[in-house]
Amino acid sequence: MKMKRYKLAVVGAGAAGLMAACQAGKALGPEAVALLEGNPKPGKKLLATGNGRCNLTNLHISSARYHGDVSLAKPLLSACPPERVLKAFSALGLHTRADGEGRVYPYGLQAAAVLQALRGSCEEGGASLFAGFPVTAIAPRQGGFLLQSPEGAELWAEKCLLACGGAASPRHSCQEGGYALAKRLGHSLTPLRPGLTPLACPKKLTSPLKGMRCKARAALWIQGREVYAESGEVLFGEGSLSGICIFNLSLRLSAGQGEVALDLLEGMEEKALLAYLENLRSGRPRLPTREIFSGLVNLRVGQQIAKSLGFTGEKQISALSREDLRRAARAVKDWRLPVSPWEGWDSAQITAGGVPLSEVNMKTMESRRQPGLYLAGELLNLHGDCGGYNLHWAWATGMTAGLAAGR
Repeated sequence: MKMKRYKLAVVGAGAAGLMAACQAGKALGPEAVALLEGNPKPGKKLLATGNGRCNLTNLHISSARYHGDVSLAKPLLSACPPERVLKAFSALGLHTRADGEGRVYPYGLQAAAVLQALRGSCEEGGASLFAGFPVTAIAPRQGGFLLQSPEGAELWAEKCLLACGGAASPRHSCQEGGYALAKRLGHSLTPLRPGLTPLACPKKLTSPLKGMRCKARAALWIQGREVYAESGEVLFGEGSLSGICIFNLSLRLSAGQGEVALDLLEGMEEKALLAYLENLRSGRPRLPTREIFSGLVNLRVGQQIAKSLGFTGEKQISALSREDLRRAARAVKDWRLPVSPWEGWDSAQITAGGVPLSEVNMKTMESRRQPGLYLAGELLNLHGDCGGYNLHWAWATGMTAGLAAGR
């Protein structure tokens, strides 16, 4: 049987790979692009993003929301702003909407609509999809690349684009060998670690609050210094803190120990809170101290903070001194919880680390180590905060690589 030959082989049918195949297929024509996916169906991880709603991009894309080789990524982020990404999706027939924080979603709030638009465009452009084809070997051969599956299936392509995704959320990924493929083709890797994860927190502090949610300003402190803060919803788990603001804090704590300081009443100054507590003591002197925060914050959270202050049993609020009330106000405005990085990949949303951007031509995404090889998406050493920043990087690099490989 004659080996199939293509102009371009795209390894990985996730966000970056699908976008690249769309762009390259338009330029190269029918049956010129092979899209290879290890899973039985393409876009498995894409369908799970944004709780199934798919946060496509963010209207406020900024290099300040990225980590890794940020300085090298700036020109590409400038050349591919959110307007360009949205224009590309509009051309695919996908209507979008943005929320108050700039997060952009498909108008119907379904990730499936995004996948359908991308897959339909690939098919219309003549790209050949090979699902259930995990690529385990790529060898430069005959002026191009020979790609092989574990079962021995082979195809040849003049150019090859690696868009295999990362190591995060392994239940949604099948191209876990992308990093190994890149290394065998001459690339190096920065250390890999789980990104956008919960933060580990002692169970004795979080277990009594398991399942509780509260709004707060969450600040990460490392070695006595506040390094980053963000407001949002904090979720307490069994030995963990999570929520979008916590996920973003996790990117800033790569190793060692830190503290999360929660301000549970961001809209109230500490001075005003102290006055409230003094009025409460005057108006309800027999109120048990364990209930001192019951009119302010989540009941169980308030009781946990009261317990940490020694406000237990039937002790009444009338017995508290002004200094006790000051400590109480400070505790609500600056509740300190010790945290450390989360271990394991199952709860990670992204991979931090990857192929250094210095090894890639950022104008084309072509490898500087292997001519004809292109790289896009999560394989690269750039990752972003929650809020559409990581998918934007996938679209931007996939679009750039697909257009360049299609020339």
